[in-house]
Amino acid sequence: MTRKRICVNPRSSASYLLLALGAALLLLWTVTVGRAALSLRTHLREATALAARAQEDLPDPEALCGLVRGLRADVATLSRQAGWAVRLAPALGWLPGVGGDLRAAPHLLATADHLTRAGVLACDALAPAFGLLGEGMSLPSLEAVLPYLAAARPSLEEALGEVEQAAVTWEQVDRATLSPRTARRVALLDRALPLLRVGLSAALVAPHLLGADGPRTYLVLAQNEDELRPTGGFLTGVGEVRVQNGRLVGMTFRDSYAVDDFSLPYPDPPEPLRRYMGIDLWVFRDSNWSPDFPTAARQAMALYRPGYEVSVDGVLALDQYALRELVGALGPLTVEGETLTRETVIPYIRRAWAPEEGNLTREWWRERKSFMGALAQAAWDRLQSGPVDSHALARTLVRLLEEKHLLLYLSDPRAHSLVAGQNWGGALQPGVGDFLMVVDANVGYNKASAKVLEAVTYEVDLSLRPPRATLTLVYTHTAPPGYPCIPEVRYDPVYELMMDRCLWDYLRVYVPQGARLVDATRIPVPGEALWSGRPESGDVIVRPAEEGPLLSLEALMLLPPGAVQTRTFTWELPEGVVVWEGDGGTYSLRVQKQPGTAGHPLRVRIRLPEGTTLVAADPPPSAVEGSLVVYATRLDRDREFVLRFRP
Repeated sequence: MTRKRICVNPRSSASYLLLALGAALLLLWTVTVGRAALSLRTHLREATALAARAQEDLPDPEALCGLVRGLRADVATLSRQAGWAVRLAPALGWLPGVGGDLRAAPHLLATADHLTRAGVLACDALAPAFGLLGEGMSLPSLEAVLPYLAAARPSLEEALGEVEQAAVTWEQVDRATLSPRTARRVALLDRALPLLRVGLSAALVAPHLLGADGPRTYLVLAQNEDELRPTGGFLTGVGEVRVQNGRLVGMTFRDSYAVDDFSLPYPDPPEPLRRYMGIDLWVFRDSNWSPDFPTAARQAMALYRPGYEVSVDGVLALDQYALRELVGALGPLTVEGETLTRETVIPYIRRAWAPEEGNLTREWWRERKSFMGALAQAAWDRLQSGPVDSHALARTLVRLLEEKHLLLYLSDPRAHSLVAGQNWGGALQPGVGDFLMVVDANVGYNKASAKVLEAVTYEVDLSLRPPRATLTLVYTHTAPPGYPCIPEVRYDPVYELMMDRCLWDYLRVYVPQGARLVDATRIPVPGEALWSGRPESGDVIVRPAEEGPLLSLEALMLLPPGAVQTRTFTWELPEGVVVWEGDGGTYSLRVQKQPGTAGHPLRVRIRLPEGTTLVAADPPPSAVEGSLVVYATRLDRDREFVLRFRP
């Protein structure tokens, strides 16, 4: 029997072994990466659902941090196991359908890496403080929170650095080229990044603002929008609030007339206040003449003279609307035996202001605003002892800041930057394109602003060279007609009667620097309606704005009860309001809301440059009529419009 010799090629065996090992490793790699990808997808779905629920209820921090740690583990696994493949992905960016995703892959992974690192750092640093949350996620006392924030500072600073890096990498992603599926999954980043930046920044500056390193003093300005002024209303009262180590150590509220010290010199008032109100000195109660709140706040700090030396660290201003909404969020307050709710707090204030039996005595004048201190103390007590729906309160505060019924100015540079970055500080912000802000100031010593409705229409024709804008303002005084327009300084025994008088309104329209006024409505004001006795021609004054690169178009308006008045302004816009890149153009418009106003109806009509077609609009327009783009909205917050077009 002949035996066959079987020859084994050692090289071939080694090759098979290597191939088998490679296949096993590839399979293992595929399974590992696949599991991480599936886990990441699951966690992203949970995060999206959690964000949706957060509109109604604050998430449990321990559950939230568990989700964050799960996301971190997924991203770390993908970075370790598939980072090399992600870095090579842009080379396949030519593939149809998914090319944009592949080009963005390295930036998306880097963004996720930085964000999840930040999340874990913040969760680990703040975990000891979670036990302070009361039943129903009620807020702990500020005094109890401060030591935890101080201890967490190094980790929170590191986390903020990771968020800043995430923002840089996220900006490198071309969102327009992402597939719809990927775009939906990462849409959460546009909302999460600003919130994370704000939250971490606030946690870092909070100890300083709450007096952890020394006492802090803040002014609280009570603005009355019934007598509208540029930053929200006449300064009817002022509170001086002192905090140290998170505790309220002093709170005093005064009538705004009670903080003047005429043993010290006062500056000259703005010219319209002298001309139309007969004011010779610029005192605290008139300090908010600039519509730029940081400017007005600094002026208020300079003119605040309560009779002793005081260093002010910041200013908070709120109007009656904000007070009403905050009482609604805090829950019923008890003041002098009376229960106040969202619906009853303003009627209570007006009753408390009114003189007993209509007697306008000197004693009444001194005490007519004494309710402010009791109301502020009741609100503070409620906040400290609860129960308070913390989520409802947080939502209300953010909405009031966005709608400019609540304004903040902080002297600390880092805190000021945080407030300005969120547009919570009421600063005049012209932007880079077209700009419009209508500012009304009641200069008539009455509360007539409460009865006046205003509608704004802004039309822009970009087909002209230079582009041309027309602003139409319609004012309607809803009080019954018949009240004579004679200048007077007089209190009525019933607060509401002061609303039924004539409105003397000093109107300012802020437009881009480089604009040129072409035409404006000219409505004369008779001499008998003015303190000077000299008639006004109604001519519009054009002057450079002191607050920035803007022009101010100014005029006095007199509006009797029952009257309707329409004013139009037409001006040529600078050519730079349209930015051309290649054959595509972009027009952007920022319409800034005046604080204290309820939300005027706003209609914007933009005619595109001749021969162009609308490519994109943010926000989507109400209508497109050929080359005319139309928006119908309300000016209840700053509004921005961006149109892109091409031939």
